[in-house]
Amino acid sequence: MTREIDCLKDYISKLEFKINTQEKQILDLKTRSLENNIIISGIDEKCTEKSDEIGLAKIVRNLFIHDLDLQNETVAKLQITSAFRMGGIYPNRKHPRPVCVQFNSKNDKDLIMSRIKVLKDKRSPIRISSHQPEELREQRRKLLEVQKSYDDKNIETRLKGDKLIFTKSGNVYRDKMGTRPTADKVISGDTVKLSVSAGNHMEDNGNRFASHATTVDSFKKVRESLVEIMQIPTISSASHNVIAYRFVSKDGIQHEGSDDDGEHGAGRALLRTMCDNGTQNALVVVSRWFGSKIGARRFTHIKDTGASALQNLSLKD
Repeated sequence: MTREIDCLKDYISKLEFKINTQEKQILDLKTRSLENNIIISGIDEKCTEKSDEIGLAKIVRNLFIHDLDLQNETVAKLQITSAFRMGGIYPNRKHPRPVCVQFNSKNDKDLIMSRIKVLKDKRSPIRISSHQPEELREQRRKLLEVQKSYDDKNIETRLKGDKLIFTKSGNVYRDKMGTRPTADKVISGDTVKLSVSAGNHMEDNGNRFASHATTVDSFKKVRESLVEIMQIPTISSASHNVIAYRFVSKDGIQHEGSDDDGEHGAGRALLRTMCDNGTQNALVVVSRWFGSKIGARRFTHIKDTGASALQNLSLKD
């Protein structure tokens, strides 16, 4: 039996390596497929543009002329493959949907990106950014939050691509949490010794949500606790295991972080819930088993389920 288990571990570790490699390749392909695209935010939606791609492209060209101060002749030469609104139409939507503009040439895209400073100088409500996969956009959002925390400490940093660089030293910011536990660690066979508080279970349109929380006071404790929670029956089978943690170290410094596990934005939302509730010295893992699309409701379920586990943890303490 021991030999069979060892063979199974090796096989699962090999599968994990292949999956990680394929995910990196897919992300690279997605990035390449979007390299000629830009996203424009702040363009008012008009009834006349509905189902009229040419009309929206004309609105975009006028924006390039009036907001980016480009010459008519220059804009006329831009080869726009398509322009369309991103996302669905919701009755309670507060802002207009962003517009995706696809150029035939990267040179055309680079020309528009080089004029972004004009928008900033005019203090325009229009925002233009390069179109990137959601994974990279979420990573940048997290780095912006880290950058803000360093700004509050008067430590200068700058964002370069997907890296946060310390201005004075030139060092690159590294997440002290490290990577998520590997399959080999999770299936090590060690019994769960951790004191864990479970939260409420929720179901919505075939989706199931569960949560577990425990006490932590160091990055080492966070890593060890995460492995043990992942060893709880059925947790590893979840489509996403979203984590968030906050603790004050022995030297009195506040540490916090999160990870989405592919549920983009959920980790930061869960961490905000901990901050809003003043939760300290805790790690929470919210598991979601995917059933079907439920839109933004998934974030509400993740936050509520996670909060229930943290509340049970505080009652236990």
